Amino acid sequence: MKDVRIEEIIAALEEVVPLSWQEDFDNAGLLCGDKMAICSGVFVCFDVCDMAIEMAIKNKCNLIISHHPLVFRGLKKFTGNDNVTKTLLKALKNDIAVYAAHTNLDAAFSIGVNTTLAEKLGLKNVRPLHSDSRNEQGYFGIGGIGELEQETDYKDFLLNVKKSLNVNNIKFVEGEKQKIKTVAFCGGSGSEFVEKAIELNADCYLTGDIKYHQFLDCEGRILLADIGHFESESFIIDQLISLLSEKFCNFVRLFRSEIPNKVKDI
Repeated sequence: MKDVRIEEIIAALEEVVPLSWQEDFDNAGLLCGDKMAICSGVFVCFDVCDMAIEMAIKNKCNLIISHHPLVFRGLKKFTGNDNVTKTLLKALKNDIAVYAAHTNLDAAFSIGVNTTLAEKLGLKNVRPLHSDSRNEQGYFGIGGIGELEQETDYKDFLLNVKKSLNVNNIKFVEGEKQKIKTVAFCGGSGSEFVEKAIELNADCYLTGDIKYHQFLDCEGRILLADIGHFESESFIIDQLISLLSEKFCNFVRLFRSEIPNKVKDI
């Protein structure tokens, strides 16, 4: 097989989801490792954890591509006494490069989190919920809003969401209407856009990480549903695999993570 350097894989990914699309608070990109190394395999996962490093080692992968960055905030100590530095040190010790495609992937049009979520929800006429009005090819924005084919009883809609996204539990409060058509959404943590969804006259807003008092504030105003952070984004692994397969399937071994959500239900 042809030798492919890690930097070539990164360049192909950033051609579709450039780092310039990430939010100011984010830390997407190459977090550690030698980009000039020949890639022995790519392990694609949602979160980088000790198990992900072990699976990369087992499958002889020296590149991990994740959605969530392993290092999100600044680090002052590298003692290995917490999960982040422990995992980072293990990656470095085993010569594994770690790369994250986060909010830049959220905002992408072709394979982005939010456009893919809209497709899974069966929405049409989808437009961004939040966009910085940049006019770049392939850029969509954060979150979205669209319409169902026809008005649907909200309970039937939520049951369909559970099925299509493999969600175990949905927390929600009822809105003004029993039937819904206009649905706003944001993959991951989108609690900051609740009022924006109401402002745009959405019948429903779906996202993750909703706080208790936000539910209380929205009761009778909009159907507010927390479908889970992991559940609203985990499908993005398949999108990354698809993109990498299209460009490198004949040259680089690709492995999809089967690591489940670390946050359990009982």
